[in-house]
Parts: sequence; structure tokens; C-alpha cells
Amino acid sequence: MSHSSILQVRPLDPTPTPRVAAFIAWAYDAAGCVFGAAADPGPRITEASAVRRMADRLIYSDPALAADLYAAASRHERFDEDRARH
Repeated sequence: MSHSSILQVRPLDPTPTPRVAAFIAWAYDAAGCVFGAAADPGPRITEASAVRRMADRLIYSDPALAADLYAAASRHERFDEDRARH
């Protein structure tokens, strides 16, 4: 007796950005243009932000990996601060 199973894998659709969050991002960008450009946050902050955005996309499909990415981003931001203290 043989049994066979078929597994169909469908890609997940990306989670849409809530309208309120999109509006807040737009308002923040607009305020930055009106009041002058903010100081450059530095490469560590920019890199950590990119990692957090990646974690935001993975939070529902792989919450453990997303938690690890959030923790890594926090450590990455604090790396220079910790080195200065020691």
C-alpha cells in the first residue's frame, strides 16, 4: 500500500502598512523638510534601522528570527557606547 501526499506552498503576501503609520511617516518627513534636515544619524543607527525593518516583515512568519533581529539591532546601536565605557 502506498500513500502519497501533496503539499502546496504559497508565498505570503507582504503585510500592508497601516494607513495611520504611513501618514505619520509622511508627516515626519514633511516636518523634516520644513524645519531643515535632521543631523545624520550615523551608520550604526541607519544599519540597525534596516535590520528592524527586516524584523518587522518577518514578525508573523518567523517570530523567533524577528526577535533575534531586534536584539541584534539593539546591540549594534550600543556597540560604540559600550566600547567607550570600557
